[in-house]
Amino acid sequence: MRKIKVQRLKKAAAMLLTLTLPAVQPVLAYAGEEVLDDGIPWVDYALRENVETVTEKPESAKDDLFLYANYDWLKSTEIRPGYDSENAFNEVADDVREMAMAVLTDETLEGEDADLVQNLYHAWLDWDARNAAGVEPVQKIIDQISAVKDLDELTALFCDPDAHSGQLLFFGSTTGFNDPETYLLGITPMGLLLGDSAEYSTRTEMGDRYESAYRTEAAKLLPKFGYSEDEISDMMDRALALETEFAGGIMSSAEQMSPDYVQRINNEMSRDEAFALCENYPLSAIVDAWGYGGAEKCLVSQPAYLEKLDAYYTQEHLEDMKNYLIVCAALDNISLLDRDCYEISIAFSNEVSGSTGSRPDEEIAYEVVRGALTTPMDRAFLARYDATQMKEDITRICQECVDYYRGMLESEDWLSEETRTKAVEKLDALTINAVYPEKWKDYSGLSLDGLGYYDCVEAISDFGRAYDVSLLGTKVDHELWDMDILETNAYYNPQDNSINIIRGILGGAFYREDMTTEELYAGIGSVIGHEISHAFDTNGAQFDVSGSLKNWWTEEDYAAFTARAQKLIDYYNAMTAFGGYQVQGNNIQTEAIADMTGVKCMLGLLEQKGDVDYSAFFEAYAKIWARLNTREMEYLLLTQDSHPASYLRVNATVQQFDQFLEAFDIKEGDGMYLAPEDRVLVW
Repeated sequence: MRKIKVQRLKKAAAMLLTLTLPAVQPVLAYAGEEVLDDGIPWVDYALRENVETVTEKPESAKDDLFLYANYDWLKSTEIRPGYDSENAFNEVADDVREMAMAVLTDETLEGEDADLVQNLYHAWLDWDARNAAGVEPVQKIIDQISAVKDLDELTALFCDPDAHSGQLLFFGSTTGFNDPETYLLGITPMGLLLGDSAEYSTRTEMGDRYESAYRTEAAKLLPKFGYSEDEISDMMDRALALETEFAGGIMSSAEQMSPDYVQRINNEMSRDEAFALCENYPLSAIVDAWGYGGAEKCLVSQPAYLEKLDAYYTQEHLEDMKNYLIVCAALDNISLLDRDCYEISIAFSNEVSGSTGSRPDEEIAYEVVRGALTTPMDRAFLARYDATQMKEDITRICQECVDYYRGMLESEDWLSEETRTKAVEKLDALTINAVYPEKWKDYSGLSLDGLGYYDCVEAISDFGRAYDVSLLGTKVDHELWDMDILETNAYYNPQDNSINIIRGILGGAFYREDMTTEELYAGIGSVIGHEISHAFDTNGAQFDVSGSLKNWWTEEDYAAFTARAQKLIDYYNAMTAFGGYQVQGNNIQTEAIADMTGVKCMLGLLEQKGDVDYSAFFEAYAKIWARLNTREMEYLLLTQDSHPASYLRVNATVQQFDQFLEAFDIKEGDGMYLAPEDRVLVW
């Protein structure tokens, strides 16, 4: 996964990805209707309904490696209550969470980190206190908004950080693309209830699902604040109408998936230039009041949004803006309130994602602690579970991969010497962040002693804002990692040219001490190879050795590069997943390039070792992408995610390699065969 530090506001209640949609979509059947297993060239077996059509394990991998390797898992696995997916990543996350629970529940632990995480954990679980508080914390916010009589009072509310009334845009310290070493002021659009701005002009099933879920949630929640059924229906109509006014100034998900997205949001300007974009909307006053007045440079990701906001910010639209803030105050804070509100939020998530039931409270409390107190939770975990050996192992494997990539880049005959030299320079400058950092953010100024859950959230928010303000204009400290190391994931960050292989992914099918070499390379090895390749995919290739958005390609080489990427895009565009849905090659190109190049790297390293069981490698690789999704989640991932569907991450990737065809004796006519001239390796 590539990680670009462009901060964007998301609705707190929106639990799913909102990345991109194809322009034209057929109607998708809902749960209970027949699933069409009409995939081309393979069936999508991440759907339970399709798995149930298969009664015996295939005799070989000749037609479908994903099904062959994962058949027993697919048949025996059920999606748990509260989940929309089961996959190999979840299995690792389960183990990490079980270990972390010992940290959260061991009352004998001492120290700042343990105090913070345990206080928040127990505050979340204290339903007696939360039920006693009811909706009063948010009622106070709604009362403040309702009391606003004119535009000046609305401006005063926006300028009061203690009001917690919400904003109509997001601002904060971020790193720019021209100078990734210095924090500047980032200004980005607000989030949208329907996720994708395109939904406000061309509605799809996803937009309908979100609107239905939000309307249902509002109908259950807003009566607690004194609103009638008719009032609530009107409030939601007006909220969506306001977002429709603004949506034209917000890039669609499809635009955000395009390789030119970073180029388009790289609108760096002086403070005066940024504030001059607004005559009516009090951007300068709000930024100053929140402590960011010292900003010398601003990154305005979407100036068109500011134009929309500025034109709308008039007395004529006061009541609609107040209405919108009230709706958002209720919906965004619903999970912070009493048990009844929390159950309403669970029902919302289930309607959107296709999940049923709810996860245990303790699991959710753990996730809340990880998100709100990332550094204290990570440090408390590492204090209990030593990861020194892991760090040594992962660093070694990362270095092996870098060494392979160096040889690969040096041998690419379609690159000129000039571009090849630049590529190797970028590779050699790559920073390897393995398992955990050596330096941490200071939390000594935060205390949660004696606070209820809502007050804990406010205290953490205020602490985070003060820290964010302190970053403005300073240099980036690369020893402080901007991530939760307990997340079951890995990243490439183009703005500091680093790969980040963190503690949370090191388990299960990805990493164990007793793994064979084939399993190790198929697991965490392919992940590491994948992340390195992001430095040279169609997004990462736009950033230079220092992480600046700067071209380092010759014109001829870049044309050749994009032509190779286009062949990959066309390859995926020819595929159909289910129900007539076409795979969107343009949306998944960067991750597909990374998948294929990561496997190529591992095959190259295995070849150097000799005596390799390639069939074991490919089967182990297929198992890291084992997945079952609800229909709703598979639809969202297929049409919006930048990653190929799980079965394509297996089948479409491995059929690029002779070693796979030879390992399973695959011939022309077999479902997994791909002729050499049709293969689409970019690197």
